[in-house]
Amino acid sequence: MAWTNESRLSKLEPMTDTRDDFTIRRATLDDVPLLQAWSCDEPVAWIDSERLTAELGSRNYRPEWSWIAEQDGRPVARALWWGQADANRPATLDCVTTTVEVAEPERVGAALIRAGLDAFGAGPALEFNVDVSPAWADDAASVEAVRWRHEAARAGGFSRTTERVSFARSSSDPVPGRSQRLRFVAAPDDAFHELFALVATGTLDAHTQDMVAREGLEALADDDLAFYRSLPGERDAWRVAELLDGTTAGFIIPTRTAYDASISYLGVLPEHRGHGYVHDLLAEMVHVHHGSGQDRIVGTTDAANTPMRGAFERAGFSVTRVRIVHEQ
Repeated sequence: MAWTNESRLSKLEPMTDTRDDFTIRRATLDDVPLLQAWSCDEPVAWIDSERLTAELGSRNYRPEWSWIAEQDGRPVARALWWGQADANRPATLDCVTTTVEVAEPERVGAALIRAGLDAFGAGPALEFNVDVSPAWADDAASVEAVRWRHEAARAGGFSRTTERVSFARSSSDPVPGRSQRLRFVAAPDDAFHELFALVATGTLDAHTQDMVAREGLEALADDDLAFYRSLPGERDAWRVAELLDGTTAGFIIPTRTAYDASISYLGVLPEHRGHGYVHDLLAEMVHVHHGSGQDRIVGTTDAANTPMRGAFERAGFSVTRVRIVHEQ
Protein backbone atom coordinates (compact mmCIF):
# COMPACT_ATOMS: atom_id res chain seq x y z
CA MET A 1 0.00 0.00 0.00
CA ALA A 2 1.18 3.50 -0.82
CA TRP A 3 1.08 4.74 2.75
CA THR A 4 3.56 2.14 4.00
CA ASN A 5 6.50 3.54 2.05
CA GLU A 6 5.98 7.28 2.15
CA SER A 7 9.50 8.28 3.18
CA ARG A 8 8.47 11.86 3.88
CA LEU A 9 6.17 10.63 6.65
CA SER A 10 9.11 9.26 8.58
CA LYS A 11 10.63 12.75 8.51
CA LEU A 12 7.45 14.43 9.77
CA GLU A 13 7.99 16.04 13.13
CA PRO A 14 5.46 14.78 15.70
CA MET A 15 3.07 17.51 16.73
CA THR A 16 1.85 17.35 20.31
CA ASP A 17 -0.22 19.63 22.49
CA THR A 18 -0.78 18.95 26.17
CA ARG A 19 -4.09 20.25 27.48
CA ASP A 20 -4.57 19.79 31.21
CA ASP A 21 -5.23 16.06 31.57
CA PHE A 22 -4.82 14.91 27.96
CA THR A 23 -2.37 15.23 25.09
CA ILE A 24 -3.16 15.76 21.41
CA ARG A 25 -0.71 14.48 18.84
CA ARG A 26 -0.53 13.86 15.10
CA ALA A 27 -0.53 10.17 14.17
CA THR A 28 2.45 8.48 12.52
CA LEU A 29 2.89 5.30 10.50
CA ASP A 30 3.42 3.42 13.76
CA ASP A 31 -0.09 4.42 14.85
CA VAL A 32 -1.85 2.82 11.87
CA PRO A 33 -2.73 -0.41 13.78
CA LEU A 34 -4.20 1.71 16.57
CA LEU A 35 -6.28 3.73 14.13
CA GLN A 36 -7.48 0.55 12.43
CA ALA A 37 -8.44 -1.15 15.71
CA TRP A 38 -10.68 1.70 16.82
CA SER A 39 -14.39 1.12 17.43
CA CYS A 40 -17.40 3.30 18.14
CA ASP A 41 -20.79 2.45 19.66
CA GLU A 42 -22.46 5.82 19.13
CA PRO A 43 -25.30 6.10 16.56
CA VAL A 44 -23.27 8.18 14.10
CA ALA A 45 -21.41 7.15 10.96
CA TRP A 46 -17.76 6.44 11.70
CA ILE A 47 -14.77 5.08 9.80
CA ASP A 48 -14.25 1.38 10.50
CA SER A 49 -11.11 -0.69 9.96
CA GLU A 50 -12.09 -1.98 6.52
CA ARG A 51 -12.75 1.44 5.04
CA LEU A 52 -9.79 3.05 6.77
CA THR A 53 -7.41 0.36 5.52
CA ALA A 54 -8.71 0.65 1.95
CA GLU A 55 -8.47 4.43 1.90
CA LEU A 56 -5.08 4.55 3.55
CA GLY A 57 -4.06 2.56 0.50
CA SER A 58 -5.68 5.08 -1.87
CA ARG A 59 -4.28 8.01 0.18
CA ASN A 60 -7.72 9.50 0.85
CA TYR A 61 -6.91 8.98 4.54
CA ARG A 62 -3.34 9.37 5.74
CA PRO A 63 -1.57 8.98 9.08
CA GLU A 64 -0.38 12.59 8.92
CA TRP A 65 -3.99 13.71 8.47
CA SER A 66 -5.04 11.82 11.62
CA TRP A 67 -4.95 12.97 15.23
CA ILE A 68 -4.97 11.09 18.54
CA ALA A 69 -5.82 12.20 22.05
CA GLU A 70 -4.12 10.40 24.93
CA GLN A 71 -4.83 10.40 28.64
CA ASP A 72 -2.40 8.81 31.07
CA GLY A 73 -0.62 7.29 28.09
CA ARG A 74 -3.79 5.65 26.70
CA PRO A 75 -5.54 6.66 23.46
CA VAL A 76 -8.99 8.09 24.25
CA ALA A 77 -10.01 9.85 21.02
CA ARG A 78 -9.14 10.07 17.33
CA ALA A 79 -9.91 12.41 14.42
CA LEU A 80 -9.67 11.34 10.77
CA TRP A 81 -9.49 13.85 7.92
CA TRP A 82 -10.27 12.91 4.31
CA GLY A 83 -8.94 14.40 1.08
CA GLN A 84 -8.41 13.73 -2.59
CA ALA A 85 -5.65 11.20 -3.31
CA ASP A 86 -3.47 13.82 -5.02
CA ALA A 87 -4.19 16.66 -2.57
CA ASN A 88 -1.65 18.41 -0.34
CA ARG A 89 -4.21 18.96 2.43
CA PRO A 90 -7.50 17.34 3.38
CA ALA A 91 -10.97 18.68 2.62
CA THR A 92 -13.21 17.25 5.35
CA LEU A 93 -13.04 15.95 8.89
CA ASP A 94 -14.98 12.69 8.60
CA CYS A 95 -14.75 11.11 12.01
CA VAL A 96 -14.26 12.32 15.60
CA THR A 97 -14.81 9.63 18.23
CA THR A 98 -13.87 9.10 21.86
CA THR A 99 -13.75 6.11 24.17
CA VAL A 100 -16.61 5.63 26.62
CA GLU A 101 -14.58 6.72 29.65
CA VAL A 102 -14.12 10.27 28.37
CA ALA A 103 -16.27 12.44 30.62
CA GLU A 104 -16.23 15.56 28.44
CA PRO A 105 -16.00 14.42 24.83
CA GLU A 106 -16.74 17.93 23.56
CA ARG A 107 -13.57 19.25 25.23
CA VAL A 108 -11.32 16.54 23.81
CA GLY A 109 -13.06 16.79 20.43
CA ALA A 110 -12.49 20.55 20.31
CA ALA A 111 -8.78 20.06 20.96
CA LEU A 112 -8.53 17.45 18.18
CA ILE A 113 -10.31 19.76 15.75
CA ARG A 114 -8.21 22.78 16.64
CA ALA A 115 -4.99 20.79 16.24
CA GLY A 116 -5.97 19.80 12.71
CA LEU A 117 -7.15 23.25 11.65
CA ASP A 118 -3.96 24.82 12.99
CA ALA A 119 -1.74 22.26 11.28
CA PHE A 120 -3.39 22.43 7.86
CA GLY A 121 -3.14 26.23 7.73
CA ALA A 122 -4.56 28.58 5.14
CA GLY A 123 -6.30 27.22 2.07
CA PRO A 124 -9.78 26.27 0.90
CA ALA A 125 -12.34 26.17 3.70
CA LEU A 126 -12.53 22.86 5.57
CA GLU A 127 -15.64 21.04 6.78
CA PHE A 128 -16.54 18.62 9.56
CA ASN A 129 -19.33 16.20 8.61
CA VAL A 130 -21.41 14.22 11.09
CA ASP A 131 -23.73 11.65 9.48
CA VAL A 132 -26.74 10.32 11.39
CA SER A 133 -29.95 8.48 10.57
CA PRO A 134 -32.90 10.41 9.11
CA ALA A 135 -34.79 10.02 12.41
CA TRP A 136 -31.86 11.11 14.58
CA ALA A 137 -33.79 13.91 16.32
CA ASP A 138 -36.16 11.36 17.88
CA ASP A 139 -33.36 9.27 19.41
CA ALA A 140 -31.76 10.49 22.65
CA ALA A 141 -28.41 8.81 21.98
CA SER A 142 -28.21 10.36 18.52
CA VAL A 143 -29.10 13.78 19.87
CA GLU A 144 -26.30 13.52 22.42
CA ALA A 145 -23.80 12.35 19.79
CA VAL A 146 -24.70 15.33 17.59
CA ARG A 147 -24.68 17.73 20.56
CA TRP A 148 -21.16 17.10 21.78
CA ARG A 149 -19.73 17.13 18.27
CA HIS A 150 -21.52 20.40 17.58
CA GLU A 151 -20.02 21.94 20.73
CA ALA A 152 -16.60 20.55 19.82
CA ALA A 153 -16.89 21.97 16.32
CA ARG A 154 -17.72 25.46 17.55
CA ALA A 155 -15.02 25.46 20.22
CA GLY A 156 -12.50 23.95 17.81
CA GLY A 157 -12.87 26.53 15.05
CA PHE A 158 -15.93 25.83 12.91
CA SER A 159 -18.34 28.75 12.98
CA ARG A 160 -21.41 27.64 10.99
CA THR A 161 -23.61 24.55 11.06
CA THR A 162 -26.14 23.36 8.48
CA GLU A 163 -28.33 20.27 8.55
CA ARG A 164 -28.46 18.59 5.15
CA VAL A 165 -30.45 15.63 3.83
CA SER A 166 -28.80 13.03 1.59
CA PHE A 167 -30.67 11.12 -1.10
CA ALA A 168 -29.86 8.23 -3.43
CA ARG A 169 -31.48 6.28 -6.25
CA SER A 170 -30.47 3.36 -8.46
CA SER A 171 -31.09 2.48 -12.08
CA SER A 172 -33.78 0.02 -10.95
CA ASP A 173 -35.89 2.86 -9.51
CA PRO A 174 -38.57 4.45 -11.74
CA VAL A 175 -36.92 6.97 -14.07
CA PRO A 176 -38.60 10.38 -14.44
CA GLY A 177 -39.60 11.46 -17.92
CA ARG A 178 -37.29 13.76 -19.83
CA SER A 179 -38.30 17.42 -20.23
CA GLN A 180 -40.37 18.40 -23.25
CA ARG A 181 -40.13 22.13 -22.56
CA LEU A 182 -36.39 22.60 -22.07
CA ARG A 183 -33.36 21.81 -24.19
CA PHE A 184 -29.88 21.34 -22.80
CA VAL A 185 -26.85 22.85 -24.51
CA ALA A 186 -23.13 22.97 -23.83
CA ALA A 187 -21.59 26.26 -22.67
CA PRO A 188 -18.12 27.60 -21.73
CA ASP A 189 -16.89 28.30 -18.21
CA ASP A 190 -17.62 32.02 -18.38
CA ALA A 191 -21.31 31.29 -19.02
CA PHE A 192 -21.48 29.08 -15.92
CA HIS A 193 -19.57 31.70 -13.93
CA GLU A 194 -22.31 34.20 -14.74
CA LEU A 195 -25.05 31.70 -13.93
CA PHE A 196 -23.56 30.87 -10.53
CA ALA A 197 -23.93 34.54 -9.60
CA LEU A 198 -27.43 34.89 -11.07
CA VAL A 199 -29.00 31.90 -9.29
CA ALA A 200 -27.68 33.07 -5.90
CA THR A 201 -30.48 35.63 -5.70
CA GLY A 202 -33.24 34.18 -3.53
CA THR A 203 -31.46 30.87 -2.99
CA LEU A 204 -32.40 28.65 -0.06
CA ASP A 205 -28.90 27.19 0.16
CA ALA A 206 -27.27 28.24 3.44
CA HIS A 207 -23.68 28.04 2.18
CA THR A 208 -24.45 30.28 -0.79
CA GLN A 209 -26.28 32.81 1.37
CA ASP A 210 -23.39 32.97 3.81
CA MET A 211 -20.69 33.37 1.18
CA VAL A 212 -22.57 36.09 -0.68
CA ALA A 213 -23.05 37.97 2.58
CA ARG A 214 -19.36 37.68 3.48
CA GLU A 215 -17.58 37.97 0.14
CA GLY A 216 -20.06 38.98 -2.58
CA LEU A 217 -21.42 37.46 -5.76
CA GLU A 218 -18.20 37.59 -7.76
CA ALA A 219 -16.27 35.67 -5.13
CA LEU A 220 -19.11 33.14 -4.91
CA ALA A 221 -19.02 32.56 -8.67
CA ASP A 222 -15.23 32.21 -8.63
CA ASP A 223 -15.40 29.70 -5.79
CA ASP A 224 -18.25 27.68 -7.32
CA LEU A 225 -16.58 27.40 -10.71
CA ALA A 226 -13.27 26.31 -9.20
CA PHE A 227 -14.95 23.83 -6.87
CA TYR A 228 -17.13 22.11 -9.45
CA ARG A 229 -14.28 22.00 -11.95
CA SER A 230 -12.23 20.18 -9.28
CA LEU A 231 -14.75 17.36 -8.79
CA PRO A 232 -14.46 13.97 -10.46
CA GLY A 233 -16.66 13.56 -13.50
CA GLU A 234 -16.87 14.94 -17.02
CA ARG A 235 -16.86 18.69 -17.60
CA ASP A 236 -18.50 17.93 -20.95
CA ALA A 237 -21.65 16.86 -19.09
CA TRP A 238 -22.40 20.39 -17.84
CA ARG A 239 -25.39 21.92 -19.63
CA VAL A 240 -27.31 25.18 -19.77
CA ALA A 241 -31.08 24.68 -19.83
CA GLU A 242 -32.97 26.78 -22.38
CA LEU A 243 -36.63 27.30 -23.09
CA LEU A 244 -37.60 26.30 -26.61
CA ASP A 245 -37.27 29.95 -27.69
CA GLY A 246 -33.63 30.01 -26.58
CA THR A 247 -34.13 31.85 -23.27
CA THR A 248 -31.82 30.59 -20.53
CA ALA A 249 -33.80 29.13 -17.63
CA GLY A 250 -31.11 27.39 -15.58
CA PHE A 251 -28.30 24.85 -15.69
CA ILE A 252 -27.16 21.42 -14.52
CA ILE A 253 -23.80 20.13 -13.30
CA PRO A 254 -23.82 16.32 -13.08
CA THR A 255 -20.46 15.19 -11.69
CA ARG A 256 -19.27 12.66 -9.11
CA THR A 257 -18.30 12.35 -5.49
CA ALA A 258 -15.28 10.16 -4.77
CA TYR A 259 -17.65 7.18 -4.75
CA ASP A 260 -20.85 7.81 -6.75
CA ALA A 261 -22.46 9.75 -9.57
CA SER A 262 -23.78 12.98 -8.07
CA ILE A 263 -26.46 15.61 -8.49
CA SER A 264 -23.77 18.18 -7.82
CA TYR A 265 -25.58 21.41 -8.75
CA LEU A 266 -28.70 22.51 -10.52
CA GLY A 267 -30.01 26.05 -10.63
CA VAL A 268 -33.10 27.86 -11.89
CA LEU A 269 -32.79 31.57 -12.66
CA PRO A 270 -34.93 33.72 -10.34
CA GLU A 271 -37.27 34.93 -13.07
CA HIS A 272 -38.12 31.35 -14.04
CA ARG A 273 -38.80 29.96 -10.59
CA GLY A 274 -42.27 28.80 -9.67
CA HIS A 275 -42.84 26.84 -12.89
CA GLY A 276 -41.47 23.50 -11.76
CA TYR A 277 -38.30 23.60 -13.86
CA VAL A 278 -36.39 22.03 -10.98
CA HIS A 279 -38.08 18.74 -11.89
CA ASP A 280 -36.99 19.05 -15.54
CA LEU A 281 -33.40 19.77 -14.52
CA LEU A 282 -33.22 16.93 -12.03
CA ALA A 283 -34.79 14.47 -14.48
CA GLU A 284 -32.18 15.38 -17.10
CA MET A 285 -29.36 14.75 -14.64
CA VAL A 286 -30.83 11.34 -13.80
CA HIS A 287 -30.88 10.45 -17.49
CA VAL A 288 -27.32 11.72 -17.99
CA HIS A 289 -25.94 9.58 -15.18
CA HIS A 290 -27.90 6.40 -15.83
CA GLY A 291 -27.33 6.84 -19.56
CA SER A 292 -23.57 6.77 -18.98
CA GLY A 293 -23.83 3.49 -17.09
CA GLN A 294 -24.00 4.80 -13.51
CA ASP A 295 -26.21 2.64 -11.30
CA ARG A 296 -26.25 4.73 -8.12
CA ILE A 297 -26.84 8.48 -8.04
CA VAL A 298 -26.60 10.56 -4.86
CA GLY A 299 -27.56 14.10 -3.97
CA THR A 300 -27.79 16.36 -0.94
CA THR A 301 -29.74 19.47 -0.07
CA ASP A 302 -30.28 21.64 3.00
CA ALA A 303 -33.00 20.33 5.31
CA ALA A 304 -34.65 23.75 5.05
CA ASN A 305 -34.83 23.57 1.24
CA THR A 306 -38.22 21.86 1.02
CA PRO A 307 -38.68 22.45 -2.75
CA MET A 308 -35.47 20.59 -3.55
CA ARG A 309 -36.31 17.81 -1.11
CA GLY A 310 -39.65 17.40 -2.85
CA ALA A 311 -37.94 17.31 -6.24
CA PHE A 312 -35.64 14.50 -5.14
CA GLU A 313 -38.58 12.46 -3.87
CA ARG A 314 -40.56 13.03 -7.07
CA ALA A 315 -37.56 11.87 -9.13
CA GLY A 316 -37.40 8.53 -7.32
CA PHE A 317 -34.72 9.33 -4.75
CA SER A 318 -34.92 8.03 -1.17
CA VAL A 319 -33.49 9.62 1.97
CA THR A 320 -30.36 7.80 3.11
CA ARG A 321 -29.02 9.94 5.94
CA VAL A 322 -28.86 13.36 7.53
CA ARG A 323 -25.53 15.15 7.44
CA ILE A 324 -24.68 17.82 10.00
CA VAL A 325 -22.14 20.04 8.22
CA HIS A 326 -19.85 22.27 10.27
CA GLU A 327 -18.01 24.93 8.22
CA GLN A 328 -15.33 27.51 8.89
